[in-house]
Amino acid sequence: MQKKSLAALVATLFAVPFAAHADVTIYGFLSSGIESTKATGATDGSSSEYKSRTRIVDHNSRIGFKGTEDLGNGTKAIWQVESSLRNFEQGGTNDKNQSATFATRNSFVGLDNANFGKVLVGQNDTAYKTLTNIGLNLFGDTTAENNGSSSVYSRGEQRLINSVHYFSPNWSGFQLGVSYGVDETRTDSVATNGSTDATRLSLAGNYTNGGLQVAAGWDRQNDKGNYKGATLYSGKNTNFYKLATSYKFATGTFVGAGYEFGRFDATTGGTTLKQDDWTLSVGQDIGAATLKLEYSSLGRLKGAAAGTEDDYKAHQWALGADYNLSKSTKVFSYYTKITNKAKQSANFANNAVYTSVSGTTGTLAAGNDPQAFGVGLKVAF
Repeated sequence: MQKKSLAALVATLFAVPFAAHADVTIYGFLSSGIESTKATGATDGSSSEYKSRTRIVDHNSRIGFKGTEDLGNGTKAIWQVESSLRNFEQGGTNDKNQSATFATRNSFVGLDNANFGKVLVGQNDTAYKTLTNIGLNLFGDTTAENNGSSSVYSRGEQRLINSVHYFSPNWSGFQLGVSYGVDETRTDSVATNGSTDATRLSLAGNYTNGGLQVAAGWDRQNDKGNYKGATLYSGKNTNFYKLATSYKFATGTFVGAGYEFGRFDATTGGTTLKQDDWTLSVGQDIGAATLKLEYSSLGRLKGAAAGTEDDYKAHQWALGADYNLSKSTKVFSYYTKITNKAKQSANFANNAVYTSVSGTTGTLAAGNDPQAFGVGLKVAF
């Protein structure tokens, strides 16, 4: 009722044909807190460290608008515009000098049919990300989150711009998805071994039966070249494969595990690089409270220079508790630490720390171990 009332008010104020969409919904949350943070142990010495400090942080706050229109015969037009309220606590500009803008998160138009499924066009999380997380990320949206391309686990997930997505209906617990992203900035030069077409294809599926969830996914980034896609190079690709499972017991106990394997083609005749990562999650509901623990690990970089493969390892611990004050408000606390080997610079998925910032690019010196202890408040609407 509250969401519908807000939507009706917005429609009246702007006096546009919004009213035709009676189920327009305004949604989102604000989440912020205070934490003590540092990243020390840099390979290059203390001058490349992030010294201990207290900071106020935004835990991935957002606002969104979505709606549908009934087209008949079981088909609906659907749309969504979701925007980050990134770093609202410091005026909307983050530590890399980036400012929040409109439609920064999942924003699309599409069609939804109960028998066929959904087709979305615009910007959206890949099928790989959407269907394989299955609740494993117990610390999602906070500094303690472990998922992301520069983090310890699930480094193949992505919010994909310039993309089209299909998600099937739920068939007796099974759901499938596919995402395809186009390359609108193709290159053609000798330096990249000819014309590159850095498209992206993502496939995933999951199965749910009561408290059990099982998922698998594959993500391919074409013409991405070497490790982390630093150089575009025709015919050299990056592939990720993931398996995950979780179970929620009637007692409120949650257990989950995920494994991911990444393969990074070399841009020249060099060795193809390979690296895996995995995570274990445990949670326990106790009335209005939830206790949770996660451990994630990033393995050796196979194919790296002789004697350095283990230098690319990392692991992360996260321990925390939530307490629901109401259906839409909760308080939470967490402690997390990432331990990086000499050449690794895995960082927080949210509220990353940087030892160097240039323009809108931030870097963490290799070997630093980011850690944070924080408390926060989240209010959803």
